[in-house]
Parts: sequence; C-alpha cells; structure tokens
Amino acid sequence: MNQIKIFIGNDHAALDYKTTLLEYSKKKGYDIEDLGTYTNQSCDYNDYALNVCKEVIKSNAIGILICGSGVGISMMANKVKGIRCGQVNDYDSTLKALEIGCNVISFGARTVGIEIAKQIVDTFLSNQDRAKNQEVEKEIQSIEELTYGK
Repeated sequence: MNQIKIFIGNDHAALDYKTTLLEYSKKKGYDIEDLGTYTNQSCDYNDYALNVCKEVIKSNAIGILICGSGVGISMMANKVKGIRCGQVNDYDSTLKALEIGCNVISFGARTVGIEIAKQIVDTFLSNQDRAKNQEVEKEIQSIEELTYGK
C-alpha cells in the first residue's frame, strides 16, 4: 500500500472518469481522497483545482486533476504557489512530468481514453521516486525563484 497522500479533483465533465479511476486505483491499493465535484451539474473547475492544490501543499502530497480537456484545470493549478502541474496525455508525458518535479498532473476526460487514463494514474502513482533527486530539486528551486522571486 502506498504511503504518500493523494488527492483528486474534477469538474462535471470528468465525473464518470474520476469514479472509474477511483475504483480502479482502490483495487490497485491506492487510497485517494476525492475532493469533488460529486455531481454532473455544471461547475467551475477552478474551485476544484484550488481545493486539490491547497491540500497538496498543506499535506506535502500529490494531486490528480481532470476536466474536459485538462487545459483549464492545469492553468489554475499552476497559479498556486508550490504547485507544479503538468498536463499529461500518455505514459511518456506522465514520466516526464515526474522527472521534472510535477506534484500534480492533469488530463482531459474528453481527450484521453479511459484505458490511457488508468495507465497515466498508475504511472504517476507508482513512479514517485523519479521526482525525488537533487537535479529535480535544483530545477524546482529555479522555477520557483523565477516565478515568485528569491
């Protein structure tokens, strides 16, 4: 069973995807905290991106965000200090997101098939060690200095 805290959030376009991914992840032994949305009613993805990102920062955790395309939700996530959200669409882009220190990933329920989404989640959750090295830490520090100042 994994030990890192994991949060997931979505908008209305990704509700069914999230439900499927939570069931799949639970079978794989992952305990993911669902921060909504919980209905198909139209909502603002920004709210759910912020909820997940605040918890990721507070808990030194990782996050998964899903909206229709993965674009808008990732843009909002990257506005939060300390969040490095990579929009991913397959195994390779997920590995790259890990290698460059992303603590949150996003993808689109309308743009990524469910089997690829399962692969993305597996890759992100089972390869967290790739994000923990001195070179990545230097790159993260550089990005944060450029973004937020020294």
